[in-house]
Amino acid sequence: MVAATVIAATTALHAKDSEKASSKTDPDSMDGMAMDGMDSETVQTKGWMTSFSKAMAEAESRGVPLIVHFEATWCVACRQMDSAVLTQPDVVEVLGESVIGVRIDADRDRELISRFKVDLLPTEIVLDSSGKETARHVGNVSLASYISRLNSLRGTPTSDSAVADSQAADKNNAEDDAEIRSCLITHFDGKMVGVGGYSPVALIRQRQWKKGSEEFVATYQGVDYFFQSDDERRTFTAEPSRFVPQLHGVDLVALYQDHRAAAGAIEYGSFYNGQLYFFASLQNRNRFQSNPSWYVKAIETRQAVNSEDFPFLRESETKGL
Repeated sequence: MVAATVIAATTALHAKDSEKASSKTDPDSMDGMAMDGMDSETVQTKGWMTSFSKAMAEAESRGVPLIVHFEATWCVACRQMDSAVLTQPDVVEVLGESVIGVRIDADRDRELISRFKVDLLPTEIVLDSSGKETARHVGNVSLASYISRLNSLRGTPTSDSAVADSQAADKNNAEDDAEIRSCLITHFDGKMVGVGGYSPVALIRQRQWKKGSEEFVATYQGVDYFFQSDDERRTFTAEPSRFVPQLHGVDLVALYQDHRAAAGAIEYGSFYNGQLYFFASLQNRNRFQSNPSWYVKAIETRQAVNSEDFPFLRESETKGL
């Protein structure tokens, strides 16, 4: 899928404000274990590694390319790629010999995010055995496309039928991605629903997109928010401004420039001063990040020409962002 989440440093939620993601079991802990009849230095590392330094050393030692895959637990496209592509046997079995792969958590390895200038998730960078970048891929892709990518790194030809399947899958994924991006502010049963029906409490507390339930709903400034439990709903109603994205997810850069409200996209989120903002495009997210305090102040004087579509956009509500 071509979806890419902005690290707000897009992705996507701002890395400089984001909490540490939950730790994962480190496959690298097995790297130093000697197998029967085999010295530890000759042990083959199969599958994904999680230590960049160890992976780079392995690639240098073998003289093979290194795939550096940047992701985050809160990134929708990353989770899709994890289950549909990265953990599939056809991918895992290839890694460790002619190609080394390492998965990097954007929240835990901010130094690498800065070093490689990654501002979207998922992003995958290919390095040669000397550490020089030779390719960069942004966004989710189909399993067929990914296998084709691996084969090109390994020097293995890909059949014409596989290429055709890959192109068809990517086209379908692009259509799915457009639907994902449009759903930050949605309508359900005649009512406006915030953050696409996901729980804003889970989003702020856990940095995770968790679908809410119609059973647990709270309304704030005319927008309905769904939750996973009654406890979440009570937490929200006690302090809604803590959990609601600014302008309920409307792109404030578009509002300032065009005097028109546009729903932000799940992929293009950013934290600033502890508040969550969403944007309709990467360009607008970049504009905001270049001078966030200016945009936050400037938006106080802006009103949308299409405010009838977003009833919460009244002057009294945009002030005090």
